[in-house]
Amino acid sequence: MAEFFAKAINVLFLVIIMFGIGFFTGYSMQPQAQKLAPITEAKLSASVNIVAVTADNQGVVSQASVEIIPGSGRILLSVNPFIEPDTQDSAKTAAQVAEKYTGKSLQDKDLILTIENSQAQLVGGPSAGAAFTLATIAAIEKKQVNQNAAITGTINSDGSIGQIGGVIEKATAAAEKGLSLFVVPKGQRVFMIYQPQTQEIQRGNLKITRTFYVSKRIDLQEYLKEQGYSIQIAEAASITEAAKLMLQ
Repeated sequence: MAEFFAKAINVLFLVIIMFGIGFFTGYSMQPQAQKLAPITEAKLSASVNIVAVTADNQGVVSQASVEIIPGSGRILLSVNPFIEPDTQDSAKTAAQVAEKYTGKSLQDKDLILTIENSQAQLVGGPSAGAAFTLATIAAIEKKQVNQNAAITGTINSDGSIGQIGGVIEKATAAAEKGLSLFVVPKGQRVFMIYQPQTQEIQRGNLKITRTFYVSKRIDLQEYLKEQGYSIQIAEAASITEAAKLMLQ
């Protein structure tokens, strides 16, 4: 019996030691929080071209503008046009990514995000996220945004740019506006569409019409060239890549 208790005590002691090692090792391996520097300027601003699709499937070019003023870390969005919740969420993510990218804190600032010159009465969807992030970075770093370019894409918390819908309509609108560069998410310059085709079969006095869909590969750059436009289409997988393309 004494031998049994001795072994039990040894096992318990070993478990305590292993727990202690695991606790302190885990603690020491926790990533250190990024120390963000304060923004000393009283007011900063920047704007970037964005492209949206209206309810009747028409692409329109607008501007996303950012103002950074003294405040308490609030993110304020223009309500004209009205903003849907997913757009608000993307604005919050845009601010967080901009902080990480620049190493500057927005804790004692208010971020005012506005969509200007928009034909829409209601702005929805997260596709302005990348644009909001770029404009915020440009404001903080006091850089110029290429005003002859536009961008579309969602923004994720790790800084990656997510895909969007209506890319043909958006690219066409950017080209019609006379812009020289349109930045799209990685993988969306070339994509597949499915076009309906009909086939008629005559069987005696009966005519049978069949509809089926055929896939077609679309290169956005080639498509716009065929339409007579000279705009450049560039892909960006992250906000870092987008900044290299659009910030000066």
